Amino acid sequence: MELLRILTSILPVLGPLVLLVIFRMSAKKGMTISMVLMMVLALVIWQVSFDVIFASVFVGIHKSLTIILILLGALTLVNTLKNTKAIKRINQGFETISKDKRILAVIIAFLFGALIEGASGFGTPAAITGPLLVGMGFDPLTAVVLALVADSTPVSFGAVGTPLAVGLGDMSLDLNLIASNVTFIDLFSGIFIPLIVVTMFVVMNKEYKDKKMKSIIEILPWTLFVGVIYVLTAYGTASFIGFEFVSIITPIVTLLVVTISTKYGFLVPKDLEQVENEKTEMSLFKAWSPYLVVVVLLLLTRVIEPLKELLLSIDFLSLNNVLGTSISSSFAIFYSPGAVLILASVFASIYQKKGLKEFKNAIRDTKKVIIGASLALIPTLIMVTIYTNSQFNGLDLESMPTYFANNLGSIFGGMWSVMSPFLGMLGSFVSGSATVSNLTFGNVQYSIANTVNLDTNVIMAEQVIGAAIGNMICVHNVVAASSVVGLENQEGIIIKKTIIPALIYATLVAIISFIILF
Repeated sequence: MELLRILTSILPVLGPLVLLVIFRMSAKKGMTISMVLMMVLALVIWQVSFDVIFASVFVGIHKSLTIILILLGALTLVNTLKNTKAIKRINQGFETISKDKRILAVIIAFLFGALIEGASGFGTPAAITGPLLVGMGFDPLTAVVLALVADSTPVSFGAVGTPLAVGLGDMSLDLNLIASNVTFIDLFSGIFIPLIVVTMFVVMNKEYKDKKMKSIIEILPWTLFVGVIYVLTAYGTASFIGFEFVSIITPIVTLLVVTISTKYGFLVPKDLEQVENEKTEMSLFKAWSPYLVVVVLLLLTRVIEPLKELLLSIDFLSLNNVLGTSISSSFAIFYSPGAVLILASVFASIYQKKGLKEFKNAIRDTKKVIIGASLALIPTLIMVTIYTNSQFNGLDLESMPTYFANNLGSIFGGMWSVMSPFLGMLGSFVSGSATVSNLTFGNVQYSIANTVNLDTNVIMAEQVIGAAIGNMICVHNVVAASSVVGLENQEGIIIKKTIIPALIYATLVAIISFIILF
């Protein structure tokens, strides 16, 4: 029975890896099978009641709608900007900085993605930067992989510090001290994310077939420069201003420094092509204005407390105490990044083309993609919801994720620091959220650290970074990011590629933390 419990507790990890990565099933099929297995094993092994199972099904569907709204907003905005020709103008603007796609990959996926992450979170960056990369001529598969890998280091602080403020906020911890530890560890790990992004691009691109190593080495100084500026700014902000501002100040400062220095050729390999200024009817400001609207509205709704509270209070779509259980799910539709993205799409259509025709056509064009993505997202969220609600069982067992984590803790003991970031990563892989990973495993990590006499602030920092790393590989982020660029049934291939940088990053974090502790 103990073995069955262990296997059940790791099903949300094994299921997607085996079915999607090894057997290369589509997420629709693979996650549906995983969902059914979770239902059966929860009933039989954990003795979760039918009421809790059915309540989790309703809540899982409900939670998937929040992600689908974001996906709808991201797709609508991209399609609207295609219809207004703003995407073409944005691409021309990027090319005035550099035509080197290695550089553009970092600026768009990592730096612009970090800015979106700091404003919204919710997996929104990959859904926005992926289509931008495709618009620049990147292969869709490569664009998705780069967008997911880049959306990692910035996720530690998410939207105005949410992964710490919400994920660890109820634990009476010094969050600023944990944030300083996060950014200090990233001085020796997160610093390499720009290099990893470039390496992934070069490896996946046939253009560099006979000169992969040369193409990586020649741009190494520039990628390290970007990484240094980012992690030093993050460390300074966390240490002297506050963790809530890391995700806002860091990408803005880094974008300004990197964009200006790159335009003047600092540490940049010479472009093979001379940049030409093309004449265009649309100004760069006008083309970018919808994204400016997105960033400003997201920041206002998350920083101005009265406005935030007002939007959160409009929760007529929320579910409470479903089927008489204590299982609930919130959906403040007007606080969702999806609502902001749709509003920005309307603004783009009116401001750039003086009408709603482009917006209406964009909405129509998203229908097929949304339906396909929903068929993968819904079973994924149902499985996750059953998993996280498994503490409501007839055997007085702890929840499956807690059971799994405590078993790992007993195995690793005093060497827990080498496992800590991987647990955080698995939490995000399963739940799709760094904040939920911190909520789920924060107390467990703290308890294990105290039991084996390790510095709790370092272990909690590992949890936070690990949770951020998990964004690279979590199924519903992969589904959302691939959907917006028109990829179907490629989820397993994407995870197979993103899991390599995820493991490298987590291993670096584990090594650095071990050195700090011992």
